[in-house]
Amino acid sequence: MFKLLSERSFAHLRLLSRFTHNESTLAALKTAANSVPRTYPYFINRTRFQSLPVYVDVKNGKTRRLTIVRRIEGDINAFHRDITNALNLETLAIKNASSQLVFRGDCAQEIRKWLTEKGF
Repeated sequence: MFKLLSERSFAHLRLLSRFTHNESTLAALKTAANSVPRTYPYFINRTRFQSLPVYVDVKNGKTRRLTIVRRIEGDINAFHRDITNALNLETLAIKNASSQLVFRGDCAQEIRKWLTEKGF
């Protein structure tokens, strides 16, 4: 059983390496796959192409940038508390109905890096 999981995670990393061009992101993915899984009161589902659901929305004639984290399952308030403490982000909205968090500014790369370090 353990051998199957390790082969599966290696294939998953190989698939992700096609989509990631950044060396540090790939290194973070490898360490996250090899680490012991942790339990959190929340979970971030990846998209069908195995990317993290972190998006940048541009508004007001390209003068306002918002970062949106989608697909949050579980305790969204615990996720909000952890990410704001770790990255010092300014939150605009917590959307419980659609399981989304909206942050001010373009901080998508920081959030993606933090999520991969946590094992999502």
